[in-house]
Amino acid sequence: MKFKATVYVRLRESVSDAAGNAVKANVNKVAPDIKVEKLRINKIIEMLIGAESEEKAREQLDLLSDRLFANIVIEDWEYNLEEIIKT
Repeated sequence: MKFKATVYVRLRESVSDAAGNAVKANVNKVAPDIKVEKLRINKIIEMLIGAESEEKAREQLDLLSDRLFANIVIEDWEYNLEEIIKT
């Protein structure tokens, strides 16, 4: 079976986002007509994967997300998984 996986990795709310704060501090230099109240920079990981079943794909994505994609001390993750059906 083939799947499209999109993994979203975000800093926990309690963790300061230095990169996001730096970008937020300069937003009005580029776009002076808006007021940004909060800005966080996150990661999106997109993959096309093959697995014998959706259950196996989810099991492996859980491992990858916990051990490779996210620093689970300061980041949370979630993902969407869609089966690719050939037409």
